[in-house]
Amino acid sequence: MKRLSLGIRPYATDVTACSRCGNPVLLRNSWPLLGGGRICPDCVAEAVEAHQLATATDHELPS
Repeated sequence: MKRLSLGIRPYATDVTACSRCGNPVLLRNSWPLLGGGRICPDCVAEAVEAHQLATATDHELPS
């Protein structure tokens, strides 16, 4: 499939959708993903919290 381009550069105020939750987010308030797409701050915070929880439960706490 061939992608069409209008030759218009995106601006920081342009709106896109989060690849994880699908909510609209401004380009300046989102981060690019390695596999393409963008992720919103809420999903980043949720992913970090999940990673921290998984890390904490895998390790024994000192007594």
